[in-house]
Amino acid sequence: MGWQLPKNEISNDFLHKEVGLERGNDWVDSRLGIYTRYSVLSREYILKTKNANPVHAMIHARSNGETPVILGVRAARQALNEAGVRPEQVGWVIANNDTPFETIPSTASLIAKALGVGSGPHCDMNAACSSFARHMKAVADIKEERLPEFVLCVQTSCYTVRTDYSPSSIDGYIWGDGAAAEILSARHDGPLSIEPMIYEGDPSGAEQIMIDSTGHFIQDGAAVREFSIRKTCEMFEEMAQKKMLYAEDVYTVAHQANFVMQDSIIGHLGLPAEMHLRNVQRQGNIAAAGAPSVVAQNRDRFHKGDKILYAVLGSGLAWGGGYMEAR
Repeated sequence: MGWQLPKNEISNDFLHKEVGLERGNDWVDSRLGIYTRYSVLSREYILKTKNANPVHAMIHARSNGETPVILGVRAARQALNEAGVRPEQVGWVIANNDTPFETIPSTASLIAKALGVGSGPHCDMNAACSSFARHMKAVADIKEERLPEFVLCVQTSCYTVRTDYSPSSIDGYIWGDGAAAEILSARHDGPLSIEPMIYEGDPSGAEQIMIDSTGHFIQDGAAVREFSIRKTCEMFEEMAQKKMLYAEDVYTVAHQANFVMQDSIIGHLGLPAEMHLRNVQRQGNIAAAGAPSVVAQNRDRFHKGDKILYAVLGSGLAWGGGYMEAR
């Protein structure tokens, strides 16, 4: 597994005292629990423009040399190095990118080219923040004999490019940019086995989270929050029952939406806080890359036999989860 963040760190003090977001640290502490995040946009650009025009933000990010594709390539290279796999051994690249700077070609094709991956059925599967679960389930649902030796999955996005930083903005405190990547194989053992168990969507809520093709991120925050907490709890309970797991026996990883929401999940289910892994407080909500980056960042703490349940959610509305075990 691999993960990457852009270089520009954005603090709450910067957003409140310099950019002018109306809600300060007390509000962020009580509602979000996010203290830093990272952006492909420079602090100077956010301060000057409040990101009024996302198209200009894309141009600015390109000039900084940081885009969703570049972050995805960096995460993929880290994953390849960790796995000891050469790009030419990868037979299929799957990517998601909620904030593409290019309409075509696919992000997967651009990442494959940058890495030196050969021909294959490279494609994007975009399911917003639930894309990690979508990718894992898609690969697992294919007969093993039809899979290439190695599959590369990449989750990447730059939501700060689509974030409104005007004074009344809440989203400015939430979003960060980042990428994650995973090397999968049905023929070779890695440090983690994975069993995708759930992936579903309810299109009746499709318009509750949206990004217009050239506009800012928008959501029905209250409805999405209620849905996320309820559905995450339901997934953890369903998967734990199927695998006959007790809370104290398993690490849990949820969608990295915000720290306070995860506290609610811990409280509802009685999870041991030390077994619930998260990074949102340090890097913000980096969408589909959030949950896999948590696993990647904690890989050194896992010992043979350790068990992990993951549960993620995204626009659509969609949700998915599964089981991992350390080898």
